[in-house]
Amino acid sequence: MLIFISGSINSGKSTTSKLLAERIGAAYINVDDLNDAIPNFNLATGLDKSMDSAIQKINDYARKGKDVVANYVVREKDWKRFEHEIKTSPQIVITLAPRIEVAQSRRGERELTDWEISRIKYHYDSGIASPKFGHIIDNSDLTIEETVDHIMDIVAKYVH
Repeated sequence: MLIFISGSINSGKSTTSKLLAERIGAAYINVDDLNDAIPNFNLATGLDKSMDSAIQKINDYARKGKDVVANYVVREKDWKRFEHEIKTSPQIVITLAPRIEVAQSRRGERELTDWEISRIKYHYDSGIASPKFGHIIDNSDLTIEETVDHIMDIVAKYVH
């Protein structure tokens, strides 16, 4: 099983994914960490390389029979690649989409840069927070534990 947590910067992807992976005993992949291994990684041109790396890592775990929780910003073209290139099922994409004013505010210990605040606006304007695939959770007023509980309810519909 793959549970891919998507969303804008500061939507809670990493924190939620770590707790979810721990709760279900799955491997955890933060695609941002994989980017560090890509020579001269550039956000403007390297997103496909990020997905190449993530898909390879997910498939490595799948071959070992391990469920995976991964997080990163998932574009529609990435989701379509998952369907064809990832060798595990079910594949569940969940987008965390707090209200934009929540995403652009200080959540926890994270101090946002001006670039991150503008990137969040770009993500919301470009539909990252409202994709036409997967499941969307407005986690504006939810704790991390409540968000994970909500995800577990969604996952239960796929796992019989």
